[in-house]
Amino acid sequence: MGKFCKFLILVVLVLLFLVSCNETLQTFVRFQNNSASKTVYAIWDGAITATLLPGQITEYREVKEGGHTLQWRNAADKKDLTTIGWPSLVAGEIYTFGYND
Repeated sequence: MGKFCKFLILVVLVLLFLVSCNETLQTFVRFQNNSASKTVYAIWDGAITATLLPGQITEYREVKEGGHTLQWRNAADKKDLTTIGWPSLVAGEIYTFGYND
């Protein structure tokens, strides 16, 4: 009986360790418009994620780690301001992506 209890305790400890090791780290991004005159769209993975007035910054939002696309577009005439970038995010990190004239 004593060996069975020790074995059972060992199994429980191993399971607890494996569960704690598999916790996902959260990754966050926010967008910032550093332009003095332009209102811009932040286009994240092909979708308009934010409309930013000059000097405005968004709140952080949780995203998945890995590869993404980011593009900035002028809100006034809908023309591209940057070519598409491909940031690769690391799990557990916090990022701020800014548009600069």
